[in-house]
Amino acid sequence: MKNMRRVVPWAIVDSLGVGLLGFLTLAIMTRVLTPTDFGSVAFAQAIVLMTQLVISLGINEALIQRRPIDMLHIDSAFWGSVCLGIAGFLFCVGIGVYFIYFMEQTLVGTILIVEGTACLFTGLNLLPSAMLDRKLRTKAIARRTVAGRLSYCLVAIGLAAAHFGVWSIVIAGVVQNIILTIIFWRGQLRWPQRRFSMPHARQLVAFGFPVMLEGALWAFLTRGFNLLIGAIHGLNVLGLVSVAFKATDALSNIVGSVAGRIGLPLFSSMQQDRERLQRSFMQVTQVMAFVSTPIFVGLALTAQLWVPLLLGDKWPEAIPMIVVLCLVWVTSFTRVFVSPYLRALGHPRALLLPGLCASVCTIAVVFLTENHAPIYIILAWSCRVAVTYPLGLYLLRKYAGISYTQQLRPLAMPFFCAAVMALCVMAAQLGVAHAGWSKLPLLLMSMLVGATSYAAVVLLVYRKALPDLLSNWRGTALKSR
Repeated sequence: MKNMRRVVPWAIVDSLGVGLLGFLTLAIMTRVLTPTDFGSVAFAQAIVLMTQLVISLGINEALIQRRPIDMLHIDSAFWGSVCLGIAGFLFCVGIGVYFIYFMEQTLVGTILIVEGTACLFTGLNLLPSAMLDRKLRTKAIARRTVAGRLSYCLVAIGLAAAHFGVWSIVIAGVVQNIILTIIFWRGQLRWPQRRFSMPHARQLVAFGFPVMLEGALWAFLTRGFNLLIGAIHGLNVLGLVSVAFKATDALSNIVGSVAGRIGLPLFSSMQQDRERLQRSFMQVTQVMAFVSTPIFVGLALTAQLWVPLLLGDKWPEAIPMIVVLCLVWVTSFTRVFVSPYLRALGHPRALLLPGLCASVCTIAVVFLTENHAPIYIILAWSCRVAVTYPLGLYLLRKYAGISYTQQLRPLAMPFFCAAVMALCVMAAQLGVAHAGWSKLPLLLMSMLVGATSYAAVVLLVYRKALPDLLSNWRGTALKSR
């Protein structure tokens, strides 16, 4: 409880600040840029982000999970990641030159070369970022990431207002990386020494390589998905799909970053106490379901209202795609702690199977939906949940000994409360359907009804347990003081 009180608030500040600033930037840029502009940036960024995942080799997660760790691990990790960052940048430059001179895609190739500098910053910043995560210093992380995102937001909006077009996004990304690098390294108390140990590097890579493979497979669900859509369906369709993903990513990243920040470090600190570890997993899974389910159900119910208000009137085709993605996130976030749990137990290879199956589904989706409307692409893409969800249940039962019933039991009450909220919101919307309300008042009314009804049903269900929970929280706070 003490760790949660110290870590979670700043993790929320971090993810909330970054998410809101990202959504603000998206709301402004969608009014300035076209779907083709978004498609060009998404295509180049997909290549860069896939490259970043590969060159990281899972060293970040290996540094967090390894207990104990010595200074030679840390120094070796730094110099190895710097070399990998340089290699990733040169790879992006090579691909960019190929697009410019052989594919005659000058814009995409030039964007790819500039965006490729992110690989250099990934190599430089991997060590300080991993050590902050390892020590659960979420306050320091929050200050750095919010500062970086704020710089991105200001630069992107300023350049867009100055008619830089698509380059406003690209330049803002480079500025953000420079500022983050300066902030990360100014706060370092110890700088890496000029030494490298191959045995120590192998120990980190032995754990990190399966993590990297799993991350690359899951990243293919969006990044590789974008590449295939751009190549087969065109940049205009890719732009629509990219905006739909970005609109939901703004909030999914808020929820997912909290889980990512606290999951692996927290579970790794409990490696030797399996009973406590399992109990903590069940508790945080239920809390995540209580938080994420109403958010994405509410977004889906009100998408036809907030999309025109926030993104503009030229994105109506994105609305049904956003609804589908919100429902996918409702399901996916109930399993968000499975990966850090299995990694903390030392089973990163177990997660390769769901990632592989999801990637195969993604490839099939793009080819099977050729010449179809964008909504069919998203619908087919969402079917991956039907494959990966049962696999996740099986892997947790096999490697952690948690039965299917135990895994699903914490989700029953959050889903019930969200269902009641959804019924109340739909009833309220139907009640004023013929009153001629404009979108903004109707959205505000839906939000108020949803928040009130969800809070009411949660308090009603947990009316007996709430005093004990509050007493436990206060008691822990007094002891920590």
